[in-house]
Amino acid sequence: MTTDSNGEHIQRGVPDIGYLDPGVFDDLGIVQTAVVRDTVYVSGIAPLTGGAQGMDIVGVTFAEQLAYTLEVLDRSLQSVGAGRCDLVAWTIYTTDMQALADSAAALKQWVGPHPPTSTWVTVAGLIHPAQLLELTAIAARSTVHS
Repeated sequence: MTTDSNGEHIQRGVPDIGYLDPGVFDDLGIVQTAVVRDTVYVSGIAPLTGGAQGMDIVGVTFAEQLAYTLEVLDRSLQSVGAGRCDLVAWTIYTTDMQALADSAAALKQWVGPHPPTSTWVTVAGLIHPAQLLELTAIAARSTVHS
């Protein structure tokens, strides 16, 4: 845990959740999760595995990549004591807006009765040439999870 200039305690980390090698985050100078009080910030999650020596894409289709990304989001939230019901906002970056729009029902099903605010952004490209999306999220930890 570190303290910022305002005296706030900030918990920053790269949880061991079977995602990217922690060295990737270190090389980029970032963390996967940061928690300030009960607010959780989750770095961009991509459908990737691997490490500094190379990253591999997970899934060929948009649906496969989205499913993996949501699994990693679940694990990221759980690693800091949060869950889907705590999700308040996410931003989804994509190279294929139509595929994202076609996935709206899957996203709705995934969040269940706790829908977050959402922003969808079309981008020209992402870190891996076969990557179709990346997702960032903010959650507010609560004591009730469903």
